[in-house]
Amino acid sequence: MGKRLGRALLGVVLLGVGLLPPSAAALESGGTKYYVDAVHGSDDAKGTAPDRAWRSLQKVNDTTFEPGDRILLRAGQSWGGQLWPKGSGATGRPIVIDKYGPGAKPAIHGAGEVAETVRLFNQHDWEIRNLEVTNAKPLTGEPGTNLRDLRGIEVAGDAGGTLNHFVVDGVDVHDVTGEVNWIGGDPAGNKPGVTFQTGWDRSKNTGGIVFRGTVADLANPGTATVLNDILVQNSSVKRTSFAGIIVKQHTGSSEGAVQTGWGERANATDPRFTPHTNVVIRNNFIQQDGNDYACNGMYLTDVRGGLVEGNVVYRAGTSGIEAYYADDVVIQHNEVYETQQKAGGADSNAIDPDKATTRIVVQYNFVHHNGDGILICQFSFGDTVIRYNTIAGNSRYQIYLHSDRAATAKVYNNTIYSDRSEHLIYGYGSSLAATYEIRNNILYSTRAGASLTTSPTISYDNNLYAGATLAVPSSDRRALQGDPLFKASLTGPYGTEESGPRLDRALALVPTSGSIAVGTAAAIADNGGRDYAGTALYQGLPDLGAFEYRTPQQQTWESVNGFVRDQFGHPVEGATVAAGSHRATTETGGFYRLEGLPFGTVATVTASKDGYDAGSATVAVRRGDTSRQDLTIGLQDTDGSITGRVLDQRAQALPGASITVRSGGELVGTAQSGADGGFAVPDVPMGSGYTVVAELSGHQTVERSGVAVLPAAAADAGAFLLADPVRDEQQAHDFDALPSGALPNGTSGWTVSATGNAVDVAEVPSAADRSVRLARSANTGGTAGTGISQVFATPLRGLVTVEARVMRDQPYVSGSNWFGLPYLYNESGTAAVSVAFDKGNIIAYEGSTARTVGTYELGRWYDVRLVVDTVNQRFDLFIDGTQISDDQPFRTAMPALAGIAFYANSSNYGSAYVDDVRISYGI
Repeated sequence: MGKRLGRALLGVVLLGVGLLPPSAAALESGGTKYYVDAVHGSDDAKGTAPDRAWRSLQKVNDTTFEPGDRILLRAGQSWGGQLWPKGSGATGRPIVIDKYGPGAKPAIHGAGEVAETVRLFNQHDWEIRNLEVTNAKPLTGEPGTNLRDLRGIEVAGDAGGTLNHFVVDGVDVHDVTGEVNWIGGDPAGNKPGVTFQTGWDRSKNTGGIVFRGTVADLANPGTATVLNDILVQNSSVKRTSFAGIIVKQHTGSSEGAVQTGWGERANATDPRFTPHTNVVIRNNFIQQDGNDYACNGMYLTDVRGGLVEGNVVYRAGTSGIEAYYADDVVIQHNEVYETQQKAGGADSNAIDPDKATTRIVVQYNFVHHNGDGILICQFSFGDTVIRYNTIAGNSRYQIYLHSDRAATAKVYNNTIYSDRSEHLIYGYGSSLAATYEIRNNILYSTRAGASLTTSPTISYDNNLYAGATLAVPSSDRRALQGDPLFKASLTGPYGTEESGPRLDRALALVPTSGSIAVGTAAAIADNGGRDYAGTALYQGLPDLGAFEYRTPQQQTWESVNGFVRDQFGHPVEGATVAAGSHRATTETGGFYRLEGLPFGTVATVTASKDGYDAGSATVAVRRGDTSRQDLTIGLQDTDGSITGRVLDQRAQALPGASITVRSGGELVGTAQSGADGGFAVPDVPMGSGYTVVAELSGHQTVERSGVAVLPAAAADAGAFLLADPVRDEQQAHDFDALPSGALPNGTSGWTVSATGNAVDVAEVPSAADRSVRLARSANTGGTAGTGISQVFATPLRGLVTVEARVMRDQPYVSGSNWFGLPYLYNESGTAAVSVAFDKGNIIAYEGSTARTVGTYELGRWYDVRLVVDTVNQRFDLFIDGTQISDDQPFRTAMPALAGIAFYANSSNYGSAYVDDVRISYGI
């Protein structure tokens, strides 16, 4: 398996950490060979030759071995019970467990009767090779009742000090029925085999291959046991719960235990933190499908100095590769795909630098078709670099921003391709207080308006926004838009146990010659030196995304590309660019490409457009890279115009409206809306700060300020929706005439979702003034959760006001506390305007950013009013008549208001009341 994996790694030189080669130590160690034969052996024999082999594992377990000894199990045979040989090796002279003879790997089956099928405890300098290991307790009752505190292979210690050198090589561990214990969560979700709120020490200890420190006496823990120099390679781990490979340290979190802090830490320099050191997990195949409790692929916690490379992780649950309380870990050259949610876990990500992790580097990985791609979940504190990865086809978030304020992340030169999700980069709430730098990435989506979450601490810089139309973050002043010209479509076959990681499949997303991604990146220092494919950085101008473009070997020509701008630095679209017989027209952003110029050509490249003075430059065409040449053409007439539309509150054209444009107090120009509501005010000097006013008798006047006019360009002032003086009410729901008790589905057009929770008509505030109560204590109901919702038969377009009275009455206890009061949806069923009451805060999405806009008191009613403009894609929020948010962008595109919901889902618990819901045209 190892050789096949190596071939798939595209010739990239993998990093090492100073370990001996896999077999060198054993070859040089001397010592005695002991043979074990389950069929022909005898425990009365000496065991030192195949014809004098021992028979049982018990004989092995009763023996104390010496440095350099080898324990050889006969191939093709199997044993039941536990293998726990005693003794320790020495530096350069490990004790080795291996197979002998032809045939399948010798198998040891724990059958759920032993805690570990293969165990080493307070021992050091051991190598375990070429075994098959299981530990599955048969299921005789309902699902989960057979799960226990079980592991396939465990290396552990409780005596304190450092235990050195452990190798697990070429083993196949499968079917371990370990229990699933979660650190936190809500105990209401407990069920057979799955337990929440167990704390650090009792959680996540079960699975395929486990390395951990323990203590002999919880009340008198002594000193920490540190495992150093761990290597797991060329192995397979399948259907093992909780996880495939685990590294973990004791911390003293259980009842009656002394808190040591060895496994947790309050800050990056916490002196109590005592991690395991020098951990390498390389060239393994982890497959967790076929077991509803088989979660993480790798759970790498309490580690300082780690390397995870060349692995395939397939259909893990929660996280494929997770680092937690860890420092100096490099995760590279792995393929992680089809990660799922399992056993009550909240996530389904490929790679996760999680809580209190520092100096984590995630690079050169192929992350695809998971729930989430890369989750940056650095609670408490942390820092990570995410670079030169290919992230594609994940069903929810390609990159999920979910860290606390003290964390920082650098996300650069990744190729992010989304064809199954409305989200590219996403985060919400307090997670947006962390600092994220997002630079030089290709952000490609097939869905228009895919989310690119923004906040004051998220900086976007020099990214390419491609595919469908995307809302470019305003912080990205060097943003590019255009076609990256990918080489091909992304397809399988993907990584298997036989092939290893198919990193080469991602090469379909290499930009080809003339791509706007080539030569347009910003140089980044300390960048790792190579791209995803192993190409050295930088051999020309830096490129965007995970791949540094090089001329294909068989190609005999190259491209010239660049940008055409006017004398003010503004991009010029529609200009003609020519070099001899080669011609192109500039795209949005002023970009052009001239393809097919033979190597060695020295060409004069000229740009021209009516109304501009032409510009030209000389450029040489060479093998290796495209030639970048930007051009400037001089604008002759610098006046522009202001255009827009005038519509009524139902988004219908309003002809005959008067339009005035002013600068300060000075009248600049006037116009009148035509039959289609459109208008144009010509001859407006270039500049900013113009105010445009639209008015028509019998309608409310609308004024818009801050309009900027570029030279020789039409500035679109947007749509002016002139509302009628009186609202046109479409729906009114006061719930007063409804009987107390469960609200039936379909009442007054509301879809009711309870599913194990409660949606009731309550006599609150009084018997005469009733409301709907949403009460949630269990994680049921899926996305709909617990609440009331409507999808309108005819979506509402134009200027729509949504009002409701809402109240929260219970203090936060556990889980989460987020209640949408309300959420408004577009015709695709995606939330576009979101207001939530959560843990005392009123939160509204302004664009893709969740902001705290106020606070609330328990037991107090609040009037929430949303004025929604579906034409300009903006909304205003009022709380108790006071305007809280003004002219804010939608969370996602919503050309029409198609639905509304008041609800909570997932692990959001508590209750809320809803009353006096009104939906109207107008304001």
